[in-house]
Amino acid sequence: MPSDARSTQTRPPEPKSPEERAAEALAARGDHAEPRGVEWAESGGGPLRRRAPDPRPGAAMPAPAPEAEGAPEDQEAAAGADGTVIPVPLWVRDTVLLVARLVLGVVLVAHGLQKVFQGVSATAEGFGTMGIPLPEAAAVVTMAVELGGGALLILGLLTPIAGLLCAVILAGAIVFAHLGNGIFAADGGWEVAAGLGVGALVLAVVGPGRFSLDQMLLRDRQA
Repeated sequence: MPSDARSTQTRPPEPKSPEERAAEALAARGDHAEPRGVEWAESGGGPLRRRAPDPRPGAAMPAPAPEAEGAPEDQEAAAGADGTVIPVPLWVRDTVLLVARLVLGVVLVAHGLQKVFQGVSATAEGFGTMGIPLPEAAAVVTMAVELGGGALLILGLLTPIAGLLCAVILAGAIVFAHLGNGIFAADGGWEVAAGLGVGALVLAVVGPGRFSLDQMLLRDRQA
């Protein structure tokens, strides 16, 4: 064969991969420009993978292969979205948060009422013996936070603010009244105040759950 004929001879087309054949089949049906999920498999597509770039000069770079729906990474992210190894149903989580709010709020309100019945003067005198600065102002603030913050926690209203304020008040009680007495409450220790303070802080960060006024107001705003 003459050399000029050989130079003009067209190169045979490169065999198409299963991915390309599946993409052409879907395009012919007019469903999708790019194959996805089940339709990809039904059209004859094999395992989705990236094609190696064509080493020939001027060759177009292949489009990235579509990822299969329900990839292991997505499934792993969905499974660990709540941050727990064992998934907890949402209604169980919200019920536990409700119980925690009620118990913590009732205890705080009870302590606040106890101080109110004692009176500001008696409460401030007790604070003064503990070395709390500005005892009268501290007594008023403590009463307001325990009563108001406890009520807000029970209702699940303004939970981050209420939880944080209660945690601050309880931290002050630990530092000035209980820290030097050890752990146990029978000896005047800090175990009860620390437990209540940490519980209030957790509610401030995690939130009140669905059974709360915060969530009701949020749903009304989004509606």
